[in-house]
Amino acid sequence: MAFLSPLVLLALPVVLGLVYWLYRRRRPPERKVAGLWLWQKARRQGRSRRQLDLRLWLLLFAASCMVLALARPQLRLERPGPLVIVLDASASMAATDLAPSRLESAKRQLRTRLASSPRALLIRAGERPQAFGPAPGRTLLDALAKIAPGDPEADLPAAIALGRRLLPGAPVLVASDSPDPGAEGYLNVGGNGQNVGITAIGPGFVAFANSGPGPWEGQVVVNGRPYALKIPAGGYATLEPPSLSVQAQVSANDALTLDNQASFNRRAVRVALSEAAPALERLLALLGTVRAPANPELRFEIGTPKETPPTFTVYFARQAQAEATVLDLERTLPYLRGVELVGFRLPVPPQAPQGWRPLLIGENGEILGWYNPNGVYLPPIAALRDLPAFPVLLYNLIAPRGEARQGLLRSQETLLPRPAPSRSLPPSFVLELSPWLALLAALLLAAEYLWFQRGSRATSARLPTVSV
Repeated sequence: MAFLSPLVLLALPVVLGLVYWLYRRRRPPERKVAGLWLWQKARRQGRSRRQLDLRLWLLLFAASCMVLALARPQLRLERPGPLVIVLDASASMAATDLAPSRLESAKRQLRTRLASSPRALLIRAGERPQAFGPAPGRTLLDALAKIAPGDPEADLPAAIALGRRLLPGAPVLVASDSPDPGAEGYLNVGGNGQNVGITAIGPGFVAFANSGPGPWEGQVVVNGRPYALKIPAGGYATLEPPSLSVQAQVSANDALTLDNQASFNRRAVRVALSEAAPALERLLALLGTVRAPANPELRFEIGTPKETPPTFTVYFARQAQAEATVLDLERTLPYLRGVELVGFRLPVPPQAPQGWRPLLIGENGEILGWYNPNGVYLPPIAALRDLPAFPVLLYNLIAPRGEARQGLLRSQETLLPRPAPSRSLPPSFVLELSPWLALLAALLLAAEYLWFQRGSRATSARLPTVSV
């Protein structure tokens, strides 16, 4: 049972005391009798066997019912029903600060609820959610036992949306160490363990993080060379080894081992050209690309772009109109970082298909380049090949596709989410008791009136008056 207004219960002793005081201070009825000695004798004899004052108890019980009704009590019952369980399988769930791990602790608490559900859906929440069911809960226990942590992150909103789509109307219970995603129920399995791990790695760069409440001092190994490192509490530290390929390892006995090793190196990016372009081919060779016409990662074509290219494609216009000076460009695109084209005169390429957006804008509103999520459309190569920005643009397009990182997690996983309050699923059956308590109070007051007030008046009317 729960009370929606529990502070009202503080008034219960005051109300009961007031009813008792008013009842006891009432003036008794007057009757004229021949003498008082018989009553005094009866009073002395009755002190040893006082009778229950039923009227007082009725009034106290009615007052209690009214106060309880104002506190808005609810009777909440749990009944097995359809259920969606979302289990976080990110790397931080492998932390051992909860024995034997955060994930196993969550499984232990979920088994009983899953087994009692007549129709359940189990979702593994990783980078991509994976669903098991819908099926009777008992049949999903094996799938629950086989779920293992390790994903760089858990997309909880996508997992919740998948569960609601596959089992509409069922409440969703999320078991995770991440912040509450806002489902109907939330089981937090966060811990307070200390962890040191690698959060970023690149050419000549490694970053480390410390999730503990105090500073960490220890040794890390980068490309086979040991380094002494100090990381502040809840903070980061970096190293810059003189190498483009990096292998790093943390020597620490902490709560999570999945982020203790990471590596970075470059590989050749597969490209394809639609036709010969000597200036472009020389730049691509200098950037370490390889020709792969059948399965390219990046395609270069000369001509008007398609509406939606299947592979990221760089289009160069075959012909162009009059030139215009570049006034502005779309600075939010990562491949335009360091590409200085403002102030240069470029030819205006033909109009791009529908769905492409302006990339380069001229001083009079001319559109000198276009882009969409899977491609970029530029002026002819002859107008770009001698500009300093052209090799920078090609490097920005190619370099990220050739970067190979292994063993790297999101920084939130290394910092190990901390404990947070859990939320139980809403009860499947809720009964409001306030109307019933108010009705019971009214019935008790009616009974008190009929048995005592009305009855005593009728008796008084029938009794004769006796005078001395």
